[in-house]
Amino acid sequence: MSQFKNFFKKKPVFITFLTLTAGLYIGTYVSINILLITFPISLVLYIITKRDIILLVLLTLSTSIYQASAIPEKWNRIFFSGLYTENRIIDPVYGEFLIKIPVSPGSIIYGSAKYIEWGSTRKLVEEKIEGTIPTMLNGIFRLRRILDERITQAIGGDIGKMCSGIVLGKREVIPRYMYRRFQYCGVAHLLAVSGLHTGIVFAIIFMLARVILKKRRDALVLTGVMVLLYALLSGFRIPVIRATIMIWFFIIGEIKEGNIDPLNTLSAAGILILFFMPGSISSISFQLSFVAVFSILVMLKLFRKRLSRISPGWIKNWLILPLFVTISAQIGTLPLVAYYFGYIPLFGMISNIILIPLVGSLIAGVFLLWILPCLSGIAGSFVWGVGYLMNSFMITLEKLPFAVINVPKGDLRILIVYPILLLPILPWITISKKRNG
Repeated sequence: MSQFKNFFKKKPVFITFLTLTAGLYIGTYVSINILLITFPISLVLYIITKRDIILLVLLTLSTSIYQASAIPEKWNRIFFSGLYTENRIIDPVYGEFLIKIPVSPGSIIYGSAKYIEWGSTRKLVEEKIEGTIPTMLNGIFRLRRILDERITQAIGGDIGKMCSGIVLGKREVIPRYMYRRFQYCGVAHLLAVSGLHTGIVFAIIFMLARVILKKRRDALVLTGVMVLLYALLSGFRIPVIRATIMIWFFIIGEIKEGNIDPLNTLSAAGILILFFMPGSISSISFQLSFVAVFSILVMLKLFRKRLSRISPGWIKNWLILPLFVTISAQIGTLPLVAYYFGYIPLFGMISNIILIPLVGSLIAGVFLLWILPCLSGIAGSFVWGVGYLMNSFMITLEKLPFAVINVPKGDLRILIVYPILLLPILPWITISKKRNG
């Protein structure tokens, strides 16, 4: 019981995030407003743990936003308003919708449309736009188009389209057969700009900033600003928003020389996203992004002492730790991938271990292509070579027998059975922790 109380005292933001998530998620499937129940529970937790009341106020505001929202009904017209970002609209109440309209990306639009949904796809059709409001983001999306054109000119072909998908999140230009290849190899997340991409961009920009700026603090702030710009350029998707918020928490912690708990930081990012977009709770991107990072943090905590015994060096930094992080993320997201997409990629861990470092090289090459146009020929050839190597590896992996196991799509038994299958390893983890500590 004492460990339970200590956990509540140390993870107040995480508890708040769980409470808010439960309320929003259950509220999308039941007619009663479950948040009226979760709010007093959260209040009691804060009274017991004597934590800051500000986060509770934030939860209350988020709750009120959700209470004022409505779940869209299929085949009915709804009124929407939000930011349009190239075939997508981000509505602060409903979340993200697919919609294709002749409006400049980065504009605020509002109107009505018929809502349709199948599987994980949420789309608006027969739209009637009542108004558009230009914003400063229009210029950023014009820059996005210019950068994409540079990729096309320097690389071109399917490899160029793959680069646009990986770096700028332009999945719509990727051929269907290539997208399916990424899926079967268990690396479809590489085509959706995510926290992984944001982390790679942060590392690249920070190394360049340290060359230019002497003070680490100035380099961190400049890197944070550039990462925020990249989040906008990549389409402002939920995983990138989550990663950007966490990076800024990290930067603030480094500047103030304070300890920031990673789990509380992850939870704070989730609370901020749900505060502005409560409908994101039903987004696959939201669920996969947060589950992946949560799984990594939990596994790192469980095996921290084992990892600390490994001598520092390039083997640990460039092989063991990336391998561990990849396996941790795969373990956490596997049931969601099976549930939403109806398949289990058996070689996902192998392909991630090999392809993630290549993606880092590809992103670095594309940045070089953008920053130094005079080296576009050399940079373009390098990026094309990396992309060709990635594609060839996936083609080989795709042809192997039993590369993918098909499972019933949308079957809740997957989400129930998977945690049960993990139960046998819990005693081993408990014994290992006792021996180590």
